[in-house]
Amino acid sequence: MIRYARTYGSRLFPEKTEKAWQFPTGPSADTFGVPVPDGNKTFGLEEFNFNKILRELKLAYVPCFGNARFYPRPTIKELNLIYKIAGRDHFHYATMHNVTPILDNEICDVRKILKPNLNEIYFNRDAHDFFKNDFENFQNQIHFMFNQNSIAANQINASFLVNLRYEELTIFKEPVNLDVYPGRVGQWKVNVIRK
Repeated sequence: MIRYARTYGSRLFPEKTEKAWQFPTGPSADTFGVPVPDGNKTFGLEEFNFNKILRELKLAYVPCFGNARFYPRPTIKELNLIYKIAGRDHFHYATMHNVTPILDNEICDVRKILKPNLNEIYFNRDAHDFFKNDFENFQNQIHFMFNQNSIAANQINASFLVNLRYEELTIFKEPVNLDVYPGRVGQWKVNVIRK
């Protein structure tokens, strides 16, 4: 079964696709994300999903996999990622194929893989430039989440940094407009209509 999972879209997407998904750019006043006190902004961990290293490792963070009520999610053949532009429609921008959840007892092994790459994934120059005076706060939050031993923490900034594996990732050059009820980020939807 094909499922659709809502994530946070970037303010720069799709005009600057590569840049937008390399570091956190995403919108202010979200209900979930690592807090950025300067300007009361937040960003979701999924905004790092298209980092070159995470793509090579085939690891990602998708909010609906962090919902304790449904943890662990079943293996999914196709997980279509969608985002919503405020006041506008939803867009399908990527598909992950053969998605499996990371289990709590696998975190130690995944942490060993992520550790040597933390700086390049999360603390690169773009992130430093984005957070400016909040960079230390951002670093502390990422380190805190890196040390967590739970995958599903109901999106309260206390989950591990990634929560799923996939075998293949397809990123669209042009996102597909969808007709979908704007449900919560922690849910996924079936039978989404393409416009």
